Amino acid sequence: MTAQDRPRMEPGLTPEDYRRLMEYNRGRTPGTLVERCGIEFLDMGYDWFEARMPVDGNRQPAGLFHGGAHVVLAETLGSMHSYLLANGHDVVGVDLNATHLRPIREGWVHGRAEVLHHGRTLISHEVKMTDEDGRLLSIVRITNFVLAQRSRS
Repeated sequence: MTAQDRPRMEPGLTPEDYRRLMEYNRGRTPGTLVERCGIEFLDMGYDWFEARMPVDGNRQPAGLFHGGAHVVLAETLGSMHSYLLANGHDVVGVDLNATHLRPIREGWVHGRAEVLHHGRTLISHEVKMTDEDGRLLSIVRITNFVLAQRSRS
C-alpha cells in the first residue's frame, strides 16, 4: 500500500480503515529494527497503538529482557503512531523517559501507547509494557516533534 492509499488518521475511522493503517505500518518495517527485534503490530485506534515483542532474541547477558528493548518497543509505538497522527509527516523523538519495574525472562512483552498530548508540532505518548498476564513491566514516555516541512510517501 502506498502513502496515497493510506487513510488519514482521524477520529471516527472504520475498522477497515484501521486494518489498512496496520497493513501500511507493516509494509514500512522490512529491513528495520522493528523486523530484527520481532515486533508485531496488534491493533490501533485514533489515540492508541498496540504491539508485542518476543523476549527470545531480545535478552541482555543475564537472561532478562533488555531494558533497551523496552525502549525500542516504546519508541516504535510512539513514533509510528505519531507519524500517522501527523498525516505522513516525518517525526523525530525529542524526549524519552523509561522506568523499568519488573523483569521478564520468557514469553512476550506487550506494549500499548496512549496519546497524552497531540499538538501541531509535538505529540507525546505514554507506553505501558506488560507481560502476558497483564503485569506491568515498564512505563515509557516519549515525545515526538513533527517535521512539517517534510513528508514521506
